[in-house]
Amino acid sequence: MEQFTSMQSRLNLQQLSAFLTLADTGSFGDAAEALGVSQPALSRTIQQIEGKLGARLFDRDTRKLRLTPAGERLEPLARRLMNEYQEVFAEFDDFVAGRQGVVRIAAFPSVAALLLPSTIVSFRERQPDVRIQIWEDVGRPVHKAVLDGRADIGLSTPPPISSDLRYRPLLRDEVVLVCRNDDMLAHREEHDWSVFATRAFVILSPETGLRAMIDGAMEEAGVAAEPLFNCKQPTTIGSLVNAGLGISALSRLTLAQLDSPTLAYRKLRNPTVARSIGIVTHAARSLSPAARLFLKVLDAQAKLLAPSIDGQPQPGDVL
Repeated sequence: MEQFTSMQSRLNLQQLSAFLTLADTGSFGDAAEALGVSQPALSRTIQQIEGKLGARLFDRDTRKLRLTPAGERLEPLARRLMNEYQEVFAEFDDFVAGRQGVVRIAAFPSVAALLLPSTIVSFRERQPDVRIQIWEDVGRPVHKAVLDGRADIGLSTPPPISSDLRYRPLLRDEVVLVCRNDDMLAHREEHDWSVFATRAFVILSPETGLRAMIDGAMEEAGVAAEPLFNCKQPTTIGSLVNAGLGISALSRLTLAQLDSPTLAYRKLRNPTVARSIGIVTHAARSLSPAARLFLKVLDAQAKLLAPSIDGQPQPGDVL
């Protein structure tokens, strides 16, 4: 590599190309025509190369042009350097076109489970050589991952307005009642929050952002309900509800992880509570071409999923 660097510092790419073309054709006339220059201009270029290198590269006679020992030594090195140059910029072209690179995503587990699989499959059909990295967490850790540069894209609720992050809404994620599909509550399209005052209540733990929304809705509705269980994972809640140990409130996006044929969801009213789920990026940091292409695919997949997330639950709907 030091040899290449030294050679490149002495000869530019135009000179290397002139030398190799002349070596290939063995004729100043043919080489000049191939390069689109005059014979005197090519001759001057070769003289400049020989002057820089301090060595004669071609033996000339009236019939034929031959490489000198110095020219024979230079030829394979020059070809390797030209090939390396082309490979480097081909790799860079692939990066600029979004065909290579890494896309790092920090996301809520519920968003990652529902939205990322189909997005990644669709993206890889177009850009198979781009690597995707996923990191899951909730709330502020997702925002911080983008802020610190550990993630290119965040999928979460809106960050604080005062932060250096940009936010674009993607999905509306409504909080709904979750019960067994053989529960009498499943026979109605919607319920008031007061339903939780009369039934055993399974709820997310207080450190989750969704719990804060549920607590706020209960307070607004004037409902006092003592949770029977506090769980960190929606799958645990689904298992407890399935076992007949209570009912719950989860967001449409979160409960999509459960995928249970024995659970149903119903609209909650007075108040209707929903959170915005969207794309978080750094305001002062450019996305890579691959990341920008990934966002386009993500937008398309979100539009396909939006009706199932934003739509109103019907009496026959199950998870």
